[in-house]
Amino acid sequence: MGKPLASAVGACSICGKPLNAKGDCLACLLRTGLEEIVADAKAAILAFGDFEVERRADGSYWELGHGAIGVTYLAADKVLRRRVALKVIEVPPAARGSQAVRDRFLREARAAAALRHPNVAAVFQFGTLPDATHCYYAMELIEGETLAARVRRDGPLNAKDALKIAIQIARALVAAAAHGLIHRDLKPSNIMLTSDLEVKVIDFGLAKAITDAGGDMDLTHGEFVGTPTFASPEQFGGGLVDARSDIYALGGTLWFAVTGLAPHPGKTLEEIRDRKAHDGLPVAQLIARKVPEPLVKLLRSTLAIDPGKRPASARELMEALGTCRRNLTRRVGVGSEEAALRSEAFSRALTDAKACAGDPESLQAVFDSAAKKAAAISKKPFKQNWAYLQTMLRLIRAYHRGEYDQISDDALVWIIAALNYLVDPFDLIPDNTPFLGLVDDAHVVELVTDKTRRTLDAFMTWETAAR
Repeated sequence: MGKPLASAVGACSICGKPLNAKGDCLACLLRTGLEEIVADAKAAILAFGDFEVERRADGSYWELGHGAIGVTYLAADKVLRRRVALKVIEVPPAARGSQAVRDRFLREARAAAALRHPNVAAVFQFGTLPDATHCYYAMELIEGETLAARVRRDGPLNAKDALKIAIQIARALVAAAAHGLIHRDLKPSNIMLTSDLEVKVIDFGLAKAITDAGGDMDLTHGEFVGTPTFASPEQFGGGLVDARSDIYALGGTLWFAVTGLAPHPGKTLEEIRDRKAHDGLPVAQLIARKVPEPLVKLLRSTLAIDPGKRPASARELMEALGTCRRNLTRRVGVGSEEAALRSEAFSRALTDAKACAGDPESLQAVFDSAAKKAAAISKKPFKQNWAYLQTMLRLIRAYHRGEYDQISDDALVWIIAALNYLVDPFDLIPDNTPFLGLVDDAHVVELVTDKTRRTLDAFMTWETAAR
């Protein structure tokens, strides 16, 4: 805008406001300046589809994280009016004209978005900009912090808490395996934690979507796909990448959780690769942190160079982690030495009961014997569970007499497992129990109170639905 022209009476020829001594209209100058500021602000808005990147107080774009794959921003969903975590990936110029490549990327991305699990951050939407310069996807915004941030702030975790986190990660991997997905970039900064150590794995399947997109669409701009420090040895040499690669990465993440260190650090890709291939595990780090031997053994297994020496599947790893946590719980005597002895008595009873599940009299004798041992150790803590245990035993005997035909043999085994769980609330029911949700930590209080009928009804409801 040019300088406003003065009229004969000293007023602005545009707006009619009085001019100053220099012949300038302050009102027009102010309006012009504001218009330019607004125009600049609008031009600086960073948006991807329905998502607009938010700004910090200093005006900078709100980054949540960044890596070789892309940058994650805090963004607003303009349609649903919610905040999301928005991952943005720049597409190299050479690949922007390939519709087939973009379609292939989106196809893989949609497969990852189909994964729904309590320990996986939900993915809401994938897309590409009309000019094909960027791919993006919006996912659930987790209120919390990464495992990496937690350890950096508070130091390494104790073995029990670290295993609680690892078990949840393994559950996410089990769910992913059912969808044919692997993560390929599992690491502490991709593990979101709430204040009570509930886990959400983020960026699930994105690395696979990128590597499967095709050679012409090198979205990492030639960089290593994944994070070298936590990647498996086979990811460096072009070997087969499968679920065991994620198992290795989970092992490295668990190692970091209990030590605050990476098992094979390095300044370059080549240095990290060589250390993984030729150096042994720095077990001294674990010894310095007094990591229990069962966990040390499990870490050696998950971080084996040869994939064939690692747990064969995520489910196998999940069960191994659960066993390790149970052993640690009993070994350190959670609650008291008496609780550990009671747990041992009923653990043995569980093993014996499974062997004679078809014989109600033998089954009763097994639990009667265990009950006497537990009562002899300490009567007071045991009494609260006794009424429920007896109710379940009567149910089992009724089943064998033919009075209950709704309960299958498999359900019977897990009812016996539930009995063991009631006596040892710190124990974990194996994760492949058909009604895990009825006997997990959240239901312990109900299971050891007078709400026996409600819980039995839940068992019956599950069994009826499963038939």
